[in-house]
Amino acid sequence: MGYERKIVRASLGLALLVTALPAAAASKEPLVVTTLPDPDPNFVPPPVDKHPLRMAQLESDDASASIDDAMREFGQAIGQASLAQQQALQERCRAKDEQSAASTDDTPAPADDQTRMAWEAACKYLRR
Repeated sequence: MGYERKIVRASLGLALLVTALPAAAASKEPLVVTTLPDPDPNFVPPPVDKHPLRMAQLESDDASASIDDAMREFGQAIGQASLAQQQALQERCRAKDEQSAASTDDTPAPADDQTRMAWEAACKYLRR
């Protein structure tokens, strides 16, 4: 008797759910697709400069070639200065390491706190 009541209740609940689904569903709206004439309507193209002096400057490659040469030379000078600084730092660290290896003290860093911290920042974590 208990199973029959459970089956009847379950079937009535299922029937109520199935009949209520179409009433609860919202009506479908039609899909409206509109194509835009321009993908970016706020785009404003830059103005074309037709001034004769500016056109002459753009056409001349002599000015841009000298600027390119100057930029290349500046980059080379910066690279050489960086390499020289790195080599000087390595030599300084190597000299401190050799000096500390010759001494019996285990700490290669100087006794002054600021000097020791500067040495550790520059030499202790140097890639070898």
